[in-house]
Order: sequence, then C-alpha cells, then structure tokens
Amino acid sequence: MIAVEMVRLLAARRDVVRKIAELKRQMGIDAIQPSVEASVRQAMMDEAAKHGVPPETVQRLATLLFADAVELQQKPKTTLTHFDILRRAVELQREGYEVQRLEVGEPDLGAPIEVRQSVAEAVLGGFARYVDSRGISELRTMLAKHVFEKHGVEIGPENIIVTPGGRFAIYLAVKTLLREGDEMLVIDPSWPMYRQVAAFVGARSVHVRTRLEEGWTPNVDEIAKYISPSTKVLILNYPNNPTGKIIKPEIFEKIVELAESKNVTIISDEVYADYADRHVSILDKTDARKHVLIQSYSKSYGMTGYRLGYVVADESLIGKMASILGLVMTCVPEFIQHGGLTALRLKEAPKEYAQIMMRRIEIAVNELEKIGLEFYRPDGGMYVFPRIGLGNVDGMRLAFELLDSKGVAVAPGSIFGGYDDFIRISLGAPEQTIAKGIRLLGEFLREKGKR
Repeated sequence: MIAVEMVRLLAARRDVVRKIAELKRQMGIDAIQPSVEASVRQAMMDEAAKHGVPPETVQRLATLLFADAVELQQKPKTTLTHFDILRRAVELQREGYEVQRLEVGEPDLGAPIEVRQSVAEAVLGGFARYVDSRGISELRTMLAKHVFEKHGVEIGPENIIVTPGGRFAIYLAVKTLLREGDEMLVIDPSWPMYRQVAAFVGARSVHVRTRLEEGWTPNVDEIAKYISPSTKVLILNYPNNPTGKIIKPEIFEKIVELAESKNVTIISDEVYADYADRHVSILDKTDARKHVLIQSYSKSYGMTGYRLGYVVADESLIGKMASILGLVMTCVPEFIQHGGLTALRLKEAPKEYAQIMMRRIEIAVNELEKIGLEFYRPDGGMYVFPRIGLGNVDGMRLAFELLDSKGVAVAPGSIFGGYDDFIRISLGAPEQTIAKGIRLLGEFLREKGKR
C-alpha cells in the first residue's frame, strides 16, 4: 500500500518540521525560507525526472508540503476577525453605549441622490430581468470609455465583467488564475481576504513583509526571492489597505517588469484609487490585457450595499469569470447596473468624496501625532495604521479590551499579516468620531503604561 506509506512518511516529515520550528523560534528565523524551499523543489524535480513523474504534479506537491510546514511553524491563528469586533460594537450600541466605530472599511458617504433615484426608477420601470452574466452592454461600454478617459487605454466591453462588488471580483480573478497547488504572492500588510481566497481555491498564499521603518515600501529583490515555479499570481493593492501607502511609479514599474519576466499575472486591486491625489495603475504600466484590474463602486461612489464592481482583463479570462458568475448567481441585478450607469455620469462625485477622505486623513494624522504614535502618513485610501507600542501583545484581545473599556472599535493589525503591535483605524466615520476615537485610544494606551 504505497498510498498508506506516503501518509506515514508525511507524519514523519511533520515531526521533523515541528523540531525545526522550535529551533527557528529560538534563533529568531522566519518560518518561510525561500532559498531552502527552492533547493527542496529542485531536489524533488531531479528525482521526479529519474522516475518519469510529471513536473507539474511535483510542483503542486511541493507547494502543498511547504504550506503544511509553514502552518505547523506558525503560532495558532485566532478564528476571530474585525467582523467579530463589528458585531460586538453593534451589540454595545443596542445596549445604549456610545461607540466610536473605526473598525470596518465602509465609508458613511452613501450613494449620490442621482444614483438612488435611478435605481428606484429602474426597479419601477421593470429593469429586473436576467441579463448577460458579464453585465449589460451599456454599462460595459461606458466602463470601457471610463477606463480610456482615466488611463488612455483602449479596451472594449469584451474586456470587462460587472461583478457583485470588488470582493467577488477578486474571487473571480483568483479562481480563474489559480489551481490547487499554485502559489499567489501577497505584499503585507494586506487585506485578509487575499489569503482567505487563496486557501479557498486550494492555492498557497506566500507573503512578502514590508516595514513601517521603510515606509511600507516593497523591496523588488525581496519579492523576486519568493517567486517559485508555482507562483502564478501577484496581488498589488495601492492605495493600500491598511496603510494608505502608494508606491512610486518607478517601483511599481519594476514590479510589473519582474512579474512579466517570470510569467506571473498581477491582480491589481485599485478600489481606493479615487481616494488619492496621485495614483499609479496597472493600466498605466502595461497592456491592459496582460494582467487584471479590480475596481469597485463602493468607495468612489459610496455604493457599498449596492454590491457593484468590475474587472478589466483579457477577453478569454473574462469569459471564464462570466461562466463562474453565471453559475453561482446568474448576473448582477439589472436595476443595480442602471445605478452604475448613472454614477459614471457624475464626474464630480468621486472628487467630492475624495476631498472628504483627505480631510479625515488630516484629522487622524493630527490626533495621532498628539498622542505620540508612530505611523506612515497615508498617501491615499481611507485608513491609518499606527503602531501602538505595547510590544508582544495579542492584537485581537487588545482590540476587544479597547472596545469594552473605551467604546472604540478598531481592527487589530494581526489580521493584516501578523502586525500585532499595530491597529487599523478606518476613516469611514464622521470627523468628530475619528477625533474622539483617537483621543480615547490615547487614554487607553496611557492607562496601559504607553506614554
């Protein structure tokens, strides 16, 4: 029973991994060692060649073994997320407590009145039937025009699919680009959904850390070290959630050049692009059909609950995405898409919303400076990611303690890639809420012994 023997060998390997993990902890060595993984991969490939085992099979097997090893070496993960903090915050509000809601990335701006009216009129007009899974042709055509006006890139409606929000757009991109055993590179700190969706489709997310001391700037040479033969996707997210970082055009370009030289597809999540004075897009640096752009109406137009986003990609990839979307939900509701058409005609709305967010960034920066926290001044987006300076803490536990003791809801940095000594402050709330929440945070930290 060779299959049974493979299980015994796997168990023996896991025992060795646990011993190695303890040594790594004692020596302060990271769980992921790209050079070691590369050597093991090559040894496996050499052995596979001797026995006629397909290289693709061995590469997938290697990825699964590495993922299992890293999982064993990392500290146990909490199953709690910032949505658990949200639920607790809502409970406290229902009980009559005042809560400063700074935990979830949902702007309070709301959709422009013209969008609300057009959606209502579309419903009353009977625009509520099944439509093309890719989206109605009028909206895709107008989105293609919108992309040209914004980036000077000519695409057609065949390069666009309308999705139920940016989150589902990312799922579609990952699902169509990755198979089980493939790898996806993520630059941390990062939105938790990236690692979650990779695991959901059976792939491995490999994370490249950045540091506050370096301005959260990714090192291109470091990214190159983490690319393996199984790497198929690299996710970029700028302006970044949670740091507000926008990388310089020359660094962005180098990352694109690296990805293309390694035949790696970039998924560029640009949902915060309109919340910035300057922004570099994947569409500015390469052929729009080589990679994947993710966009959403949730931030630019305040249409969070409408669940409306879109993807720009190669026509064949769009076709695969349409097959999945059609399978699970047929199409985005027709009347919602009419709201999307109206929103695109409102050229000033994104600018007005961006100005509001820029003012909130200024308020958050001023308040954080008053309480003496370290942070990167956001280039854009709707978050600030300060270091709270309490050392080795359980970030999730601390976030719940802050909520229960001071009535301030924030997202712990631990969920963005293990940044336990940081918190994410969302600027989706009114200015007075942001200011008061940060002041109360200062009180909390002083009581904890942090000046």
